[in-house]
Amino acid sequence: MTNESNTEHFEAFYQGSSNHVVILLPGLCGSELEMGVIPKLIRQSGHTLVVPRIPGYSAHTGLTSYMTWIDFVDHLVLDLLKTHHSASIVGLSMGATLALAVAERNEQIQSLVILAPVLVFDGWSIPWYHSLLSLAYRVGFRNWHYMEKAPYGVKNPELRRRIERAVKSNMVSELGAAHLPARHICESLMLASSAKKGLNQIYADLLIIHSIDDETASPKNPEMILELASSETKKIIWLGNCYHMITVDNEREIVANETNSFINQILDAALSAERHSLQNADLVIKLREPRKID
Repeated sequence: MTNESNTEHFEAFYQGSSNHVVILLPGLCGSELEMGVIPKLIRQSGHTLVVPRIPGYSAHTGLTSYMTWIDFVDHLVLDLLKTHHSASIVGLSMGATLALAVAERNEQIQSLVILAPVLVFDGWSIPWYHSLLSLAYRVGFRNWHYMEKAPYGVKNPELRRRIERAVKSNMVSELGAAHLPARHICESLMLASSAKKGLNQIYADLLIIHSIDDETASPKNPEMILELASSETKKIIWLGNCYHMITVDNEREIVANETNSFINQILDAALSAERHSLQNADLVIKLREPRKID
């Protein structure tokens, strides 16, 4: 499964030299394009980079349940750890929510970078009827799509115009998919609900980056994660000049640099602790050796 040539499972795969793997999870039906320059920095740091093609979650992969999404990424982590010493996950938007859900069941994940997480759709641009979408689906109204609308998750006017042109042409852009099918919307709502219930089961070192002006998910979302997660290291960075798509908006360089730095800092700390432990173990062994008496 971790073979780079196996394109069935990966949108992107780069084999690094650091023995650490970073799994990137774009938004629902999104692509690597959403992640801005984060993939480039991860590769420059020497880490293996993986953008998985998740059945039913990634674009053009059919329809599956949110549990399938969690299972797929969880198994991918375990598979990659057979050939790598450690692993991190970086998730954006619903990809951040998926990363949380995976980390709740998999304690082998070393660090999590959660970008603009969505546990509740409560941002200022969310239409009043959004909370009724899952109800409409359950009662049988299923042949509909949720269309993205301005501001398309970005505060930058030039980028917004480019995304708007792509949306009108039904193309994939930095925003991701131009519209989402009903089934995807409902499964994402169930994913968010499930992830919210298990936050205290997260032990991976945690970085959250979120905009205070996020139009999709209010600051209550990262605050909830920060309060409930059991991580030993928890850090949050608030942004003030962007909307939901923080990886491509006005403060994208801060997001990319902080993401890469956090992963490297946690990795360096873990390697230092491991070396210290090995040195102490050698010292204990030497002290236990019987001394020669002349």
